[in-house]
Amino acid sequence: MARVLFVYPNKESYPLVPLSISLFSGILKKAGHKVDIFDITFMVKDRFVDHYAREKFDLVKKVDVEKYWGKCEQVDLKKELIRKIDFFKPDIIAFSIVENNFAAANDFISFIKSKYNIPIIVGGIFPTVVPELFLNNNNIDIICIGEGENSILELANRIDKDEYYGNIPNLIVKHNGKTIKNKLGPYYNWDPLMYQDWDLFDKRHFLKPFMGKMWKTGYFELSRGCPYHCTYCVNSKLQGIYKGIGLYRREKNIDELINEIAFMKEKYQLELIWFYDENFCMLDKEKLIKFCHLYKANIDLPYFVATRADTLLDEKIVKMLKDSGCATVGVGLETGSETTRICKLKKNIKNTTFFKAFDICKKFKLRTTANIMLGLPEETESDIHTSISFCKKLNPDSLSISIFVPYHGTHLREECINKGLIEDSYDETISFHYNSTIKMTKISKQKFYFLYENFNKLVYEVAE
Repeated sequence: MARVLFVYPNKESYPLVPLSISLFSGILKKAGHKVDIFDITFMVKDRFVDHYAREKFDLVKKVDVEKYWGKCEQVDLKKELIRKIDFFKPDIIAFSIVENNFAAANDFISFIKSKYNIPIIVGGIFPTVVPELFLNNNNIDIICIGEGENSILELANRIDKDEYYGNIPNLIVKHNGKTIKNKLGPYYNWDPLMYQDWDLFDKRHFLKPFMGKMWKTGYFELSRGCPYHCTYCVNSKLQGIYKGIGLYRREKNIDELINEIAFMKEKYQLELIWFYDENFCMLDKEKLIKFCHLYKANIDLPYFVATRADTLLDEKIVKMLKDSGCATVGVGLETGSETTRICKLKKNIKNTTFFKAFDICKKFKLRTTANIMLGLPEETESDIHTSISFCKKLNPDSLSISIFVPYHGTHLREECINKGLIEDSYDETISFHYNSTIKMTKISKQKFYFLYENFNKLVYEVAE
């Protein structure tokens, strides 16, 4: 058996179970390998940044999260990492990296290599879209491009047998001074469905604040992949990377997913289900009806989904979502300016579609959250007031406001670089809530942050 240590550099320390690591662990353990995790979520003093920002800006109801997540003084993370490595004695150390946690991950990677001669593999969205950033890092031995379920298992199997692993699909391997770039292999086969391994995680990861209370929450996906080409999102880049491999958007067997949720509900005493899907209601109508029926009959817990407004135009579907237990549906507005949304963001949904979808949700008392981005390239004060006015008219039950981030692999990032709004490099100051990473050319920073911090109040203010 191989011994695989995952490092979870949860920079902003918002507790939740990462889908990738939990799936990889389940796959590896079923094959007989040993798995452990080094998780910094509850080890840092200045933590829960995302939650406290949402409370500060009146985006969520306040909850005494420290009562559930605990208080913590800063510990010596590197000392704890040494303790974990020395105790577990891993054959390989794995990092799942997104842009937000890259700086923390890179710091750990450098430290590990200064102390140990253990192979390090990195994977995730960030290495997939900008592998060259990781190829130039001499502390990284293997880079996984695309989905990692098949690759991590084959890698562990070969390490266990002391076999050559330089030709595994999806992997870029540095070997004897050479860099071996392998082609992408087929997608991971979801039949039969592999259950996630949650035993790996601190149980506080399951406690999520929602609607003013803490819930024991389970995280699942029914589908994977978004077929659209919004310029602020990396999916367009990923579609190009995966071209020729198979259907980019895939859906799990509903019966098997319901069985997994039922098993996890019983084992972990879940109270709330959270779906990671980017466009949950893109399922064809018959599949969605089947899901609602089986979910209500077998799970019967409140659940959250995210979807596009144009998937909420069928009253029968919205009613079934509500009746089956859907507690909230999150919908990406992005901006109140229809021109900006369609022409700049390439999200081809008109304002009238949002009004119709939200009216249907109101009719069946299905709670809505509208997602808005502020700080888009060349955004003006007038643009932000347009978004405020639009949200006032739309009147969602809640808002989720974030600051635009020009992620690597997106078309908007290239636009920002070409217009001199950002440097073509990694920015360690990425934050959804406290600072913009691009230059503001048509609004002062003072005015921008005032409107951002008061957006929710300005939408829901009551005229005196």
